[in-house]
Amino acid sequence: MSFIEELANNALQDDYLADLFFKAEKRQAQELFQTEQENFTEKEFIDLLRFADILSHLDNYQAQNKAYKIISLLIDKYANDEVFQTFANSIMIKLGNFPALSLFERIFNSEMKQSYETLLEKSLKETYQQIPESELIFTDKQYKIFEALKNHNHFSFSGPTSLGKSFIINAFIRYLITEHRGTDNLVILVPSRALINQTVTKLKQDFKDESNYTVLAHPTVPTMFRSAESRYIFVFTPERLIAYLSNSNNPKLDYLFVDEAQKIISQKDTRSPLYYHAILQAERKSIKLYFASPNIQNPEIFLHLFEKSTDEKIAIKTAPVAQNRFFLDLVDRKVLMFSDDTLEYKIPVNLTNNDFLFWLKKLGKEDKNIIYCNSKADTVSYALEFAKNRQIKDDKTLREVIELVKEYLHDKYYLIDCLEKGVAFHFGNLPQLIREKIEQLFENKVIDFLFSTSTLLEGVNLPAKNIFILVNKIGNTKFTDIDFWNLAGRAGRMTKEMSGNIICMRIKDSQWNNPETDIQIIKNKTIKNIEPLIIKGQKNFYKNIEASLTNSKFTRQNASQNEKDIWNYYANLALLHEIKQDDSVLRTNFISKNTNATKVLQKIKKGITIPEKIISASSMIKAQYQNTIFNDSNLMDNVLPNEFDYDVILKYLTLLSKYYNWEKEESGGIKPMYPSKERLKYYTVLMDSWMKSKPLKMIIASSLKHYRQQGYIWNDTTREKEAFNFKSKRHINMVVNEVITSIDNLLRFKLKNYFENYHNILQEKLGVENAGANWADYLEYGTTDFKVIELQNIGIPRHLAQYILEYHEECLTFDRNNNLTEINHILMNESFDKSIHEYQEFKKIFTNFNEEISND
Repeated sequence: MSFIEELANNALQDDYLADLFFKAEKRQAQELFQTEQENFTEKEFIDLLRFADILSHLDNYQAQNKAYKIISLLIDKYANDEVFQTFANSIMIKLGNFPALSLFERIFNSEMKQSYETLLEKSLKETYQQIPESELIFTDKQYKIFEALKNHNHFSFSGPTSLGKSFIINAFIRYLITEHRGTDNLVILVPSRALINQTVTKLKQDFKDESNYTVLAHPTVPTMFRSAESRYIFVFTPERLIAYLSNSNNPKLDYLFVDEAQKIISQKDTRSPLYYHAILQAERKSIKLYFASPNIQNPEIFLHLFEKSTDEKIAIKTAPVAQNRFFLDLVDRKVLMFSDDTLEYKIPVNLTNNDFLFWLKKLGKEDKNIIYCNSKADTVSYALEFAKNRQIKDDKTLREVIELVKEYLHDKYYLIDCLEKGVAFHFGNLPQLIREKIEQLFENKVIDFLFSTSTLLEGVNLPAKNIFILVNKIGNTKFTDIDFWNLAGRAGRMTKEMSGNIICMRIKDSQWNNPETDIQIIKNKTIKNIEPLIIKGQKNFYKNIEASLTNSKFTRQNASQNEKDIWNYYANLALLHEIKQDDSVLRTNFISKNTNATKVLQKIKKGITIPEKIISASSMIKAQYQNTIFNDSNLMDNVLPNEFDYDVILKYLTLLSKYYNWEKEESGGIKPMYPSKERLKYYTVLMDSWMKSKPLKMIIASSLKHYRQQGYIWNDTTREKEAFNFKSKRHINMVVNEVITSIDNLLRFKLKNYFENYHNILQEKLGVENAGANWADYLEYGTTDFKVIELQNIGIPRHLAQYILEYHEECLTFDRNNNLTEINHILMNESFDKSIHEYQEFKKIFTNFNEEISND
């Protein structure tokens, strides 16, 4: 150990540093809450900088985080101090934090003087850590991960939410394309459709110079992009990856990057079994696996799940952005600050006014703020309440988005009331076009208060200076430490500021209702190693898989619907692996941990005659149901027609509800898919409009008419029926939100999966020519028009595809099978109305052609 390293280790234990550091944290808290501030003496100020400098020499995440945090605590007051500038610059060079150095260049008002050694270190890092074919520089930790990725065929890494995981993955993809001369096909796996477009847009920007690479998001490769030289970067959800792998005619995949990998092992997310199944299928096809996750202490667990060497991993704990933590209790009227040294400080704040909206405005000031509200109802309600007393904001871009919402959804949608005041709400089921516009408004600070659900936990990239957390739950389940820090970790924007604020607010007795216990998750900042159910088998996991397979009672009758669904889905997979004789971790552990497992699996397997490829493509549907349908002698009489109306759709919905036993399998949750035949009638209305290409606004109008005729509507909050008033703005908004949620979650996911399975069975039994129409495609794409489907496959959203076909079809060339073979984008650009929002979408999508378009 060198002298400076010994000095740094001693500093970590130094009481004087602890006192100075705590004083700096208190001073920052006092500034935020606008109370009387403690100031440093000149000696204390210099001593604290010297401590930070010493700590920055140590290759230890605790020392490095503390050195960075000291600079972040001092910068607001001392940004113009030359001594501070010199220390801060030197420390960031040692830490290799180039985003912070870039920030310094913008805010420091003088040229910094540095020693020769410091300048040399900076020059070396800028040379070696420069991102391939870019002017940007990796941070030290990003570079460490990048170099490790280059040297391994499988790898797993984790780090703070602000690490820049997607940034590293994109740089590695660039390296692979260059190194392998563009011979690989690659996939990025994302948690939800809400994240697909954000990822696709960034990839198109980053790789527009790679002429033989196309970025696609659907599991069908369009004819116009198929050639011997063509290569692809796909962005898939687990469902789309399974669909892609199920088609043997699709190009071979070489690399799979799993973003937000913690979703694979979530004990509460019903889609975690789907993640596991999709990635296992990819691994069995010898696709190289790379996992990226936020805040996971043992990232090797993902390699273990898929039987890879657990040595190929890195867990980064050094944060590129500092965070300050607070608990504002407006019920018991106290404010706490939590120190990075585990100390606690009660901030002397006058809470005579304990109005939540007052404090949100006071603490949010002119910064960008995200307010986590958990439920959709609360998210909309709080946003409306906050917007009510604000002044109308006169902004051209806001007015454009407001007109878009009116045109696309309804002129009484609550989002309009919020946007008029420079406020918005955000959740995953919002239509992609509107969600993207809100994200752009927030990114450009046109709106500075964004109320959100747990969409942010899916990896949607929306960092902010302040994250307000109003409730410590996702749905009805309390945060896990990983979920909390993934959300809270979005406080602070790398390259924009040195730190962010995490402010947990208790505004009702029912929220953070056990504050002494609940605040431990923010106070201690400890994240435990994750223990996947598949590996550990805790909570009677494998007994409940057996119960699912044998139609017995689960070990806990008060288990949530999500838990029951997860047990059922993993039971499906265990049976599938038995049929395939796949020695997966799941099947192996089920057999080893359950004495009856082999007998149960073999007994069920004997009765299964349906091909395993069909079960594999629909792994979330019980194999027994699929098998019964497969052996039904009346299938020829129940082929789905190309032409349909309300009565035809209701007939086949009723048929499938019996085939797949929806009364049992889909009867759980707050608003189950099958509580009554009345519900099927409502879904029939939606399906009829959606599959016939009707615009969203027209579908909403049809749904409003349906509820007016029905006479009542279901209230998610009270969980009761109430008389429907077609003039009520509240009821109109309830219907709008139900429509967009049902299209996203029900039509394009649940029902699509059932109809896809049914069509696959018909094809296998009757042959492709006699299998009838594939309604699964109609549900996924929202149309029966194969030209609209083809345009969506190349990345054009449904509404824009319909617009282009209506007004610019002369710019498109289709073959006799309606496969798109050519787009005359230059002619289309010349004939497009430049004043409409569709033109901006067109320009964004055809990013590879932007050079020609921008010269218009």
